[in-house]
This record gives sequence, structure tokens and C-alpha cells, in this order.
Amino acid sequence: MKKPISLFEFSLKWGRVKERKEKLKSMMYNSIKSVAEEIKKGNIFPWIYQDSDKVKGIIISPDTDGFVSALFLNEIFKWKVTGFYDGKLLVTLADSDFEHKKESYVFVDMEILRSHIKSIGHHILLYNAQNPHSLITSIENTCIQPNNWRGMDVKNTFLTKYPFGTFHLLISILYYLYPKRPVFNFNPKKAIVPSIYIDGVFKNLLNYPENCLDWLKYMTSDNLKHPFELLLNHPTTPKQLMNFMRSFFNTLNNIWTTQNKRGKGKIKLNKDISNNRFKDKVSQELIKYLDYLAQQYDYTFRLPLWPVIKERLAIFRLTKKILPATKSQYDKVINKKPVSFAVTSKARNGLEYTLDVNKIFS
Repeated sequence: MKKPISLFEFSLKWGRVKERKEKLKSMMYNSIKSVAEEIKKGNIFPWIYQDSDKVKGIIISPDTDGFVSALFLNEIFKWKVTGFYDGKLLVTLADSDFEHKKESYVFVDMEILRSHIKSIGHHILLYNAQNPHSLITSIENTCIQPNNWRGMDVKNTFLTKYPFGTFHLLISILYYLYPKRPVFNFNPKKAIVPSIYIDGVFKNLLNYPENCLDWLKYMTSDNLKHPFELLLNHPTTPKQLMNFMRSFFNTLNNIWTTQNKRGKGKIKLNKDISNNRFKDKVSQELIKYLDYLAQQYDYTFRLPLWPVIKERLAIFRLTKKILPATKSQYDKVINKKPVSFAVTSKARNGLEYTLDVNKIFS
């Protein structure tokens, strides 16, 4: 039997819950356009607007969403790709001095749960939006996170979580900040396939159309000139799309001889690096794939903006674990202050988290 709490303890506990609710309100926005307006005012995320020249590099996920997002950021900011992160390994340029200059880098396609680290992600982080943990609210000013902006959580709104990728999030925000940049003038007919291949978006479009349309409106405000609207409004027949997808998968198979079927379009940090450099064959295939992706968006792949592919690397090891996504497990994990964290499914093995056992992010 639980010991009854005093009125003072109850008041203190309720005060904390109320404070967390107020903190969550400050994280929420009714559209991507309203996020961009706050950025323009200098209230949030100055590093993708007036301070973009202060970013020393980006650290990306080692998959197609990370690659396309980075190519886009290469075009718009000339940011260099200086590392990869997959939850188990953090790989950075050996001469980047990441441990002492980590605040100068941006993590792309994953949330870093440290208030001094810049990041962009779209996973579910909240279990109950009515009682957000302080670790999650602490990153509101440094982490671009659409699910938090709409109060999406495991308990109440998991089925209406963000259904797109990091690339779609980036073009949606940055279009409102830089609408005249040529980076948005890609040909939808060429760009549609890699854009819906990212994170299995093509499956979400067909399986969850209501949710995708709701989020599309949130991201574009029904502006038919918005690049994401142009992508999804391109008049392609189902048969044409099937042929485009088949051609894309054939390209994946032809380029990636070093990866198995499920691993094509990705790199595996734990096996593709030897003697602190990417293996020659892997780097050659990655360059070929990046060049192919860039062409689909009428971008130019520039190897000097990807020094991580050829140069010597520093490798940092972290501890990644997977557990059932129950409330009790969530509470235990979040109180351990993981450096990254996501609820990917409400089913078994749906809670993934990484502990910074070597204090790399301290």
C-alpha cells in the first residue's frame, strides 16, 4: 500500500505538472508557417537563419533521408557533412575537435536530448503530452521537432504522428525563410520517387491518407506554390509511379553492391569503416549514390562538402538499447537522460534509446 502524500507534497507535485504543461504550450505552433515567423523574429533556431554561417558542419543519419537532407543543406547553406550518427556510433572528422566544439554542429535526422546541441528530428518523444518530461521540454529552443509542436504522444495521438521525413520538414520550413532560392526549383517528376522513398513515405501516403493530408496542410498552409505541394501534386499515374519506383530500385541494386537488399541506400557504420576511414568500395558507392540523388533534384554533388567520406575519422561509441514501449519502461528510460530517444512503435521493441556512457555530449 502506497504511503499517502501530504498536502504540501501534492501541491508541489501539481505545481511541477502545471509548469510542464505551460512549458509544452510554449513549444507548440499551429503551422510550419508560424514556426518560420518566429524564426524570422529571432526568437527560435537562429542557426538556420541569421546565424547559419556560424554552423561548422552537420552530422547526419547514414540513410537516404540523411543523404537527401544533407544535399539540400549543401545547396542552401554550403554546410559541410562532418559526421554520421546511428545511435550506436558517432563518427566525426578526426580534426573537427567535436568534443570541445559540439555546440557548433547540427545533428540532422535525429533528436539530441541536450539543450546545448542543435538537432532536427521527427520521432515521437512524448509519452503523455499533458505531462511532458523536463528532458523533452529542455530542447525546445535547440531541436526542430514537429511532433512536439503539435503535442503528439504515445498515449493519445500516436496514430496521427508526423508521417514524412526530415527532408520534407526542412523544405517546408526553409521555403518560408528563403522562398526565392533556386534550391526549391527542382523538377517534381524527377524528385518525386526519392522523396517518397525516404522513410517509407509512399506507404504512409497510401495507408494513412487522412493523416498525411492533415500534416501536409500544417506544413504548406495549402499554398500550391510550396515545393512540397508541387511534389505531391505532380500528375503522375499509378502505373507511371510504379515504373518510376521500379527504376529507382534497380538503380539502388546497381549502385550498392556492398550492402544487402534491406541495406541498400544506407551505410553501416559498424562494418563500413576500417582504420578510421570508410572502406574504398563503400565510399565509391556512396559518392555514386549521392551524385545520383543530387541529379534527381537538379542539385550538384560537391565532394569537398562531404569531407567525412574520404578523410580520417574519430569514432565514439555509445550504448543503444531497445525495449517495449510501455509507460513504465518509458519513465525508467527517460529518467536515465538518454542522449537520443524515440518511440517508433507501440508494439514490442518500440522504444529505442541511446545512453552517453562515455560522456561525449557532456
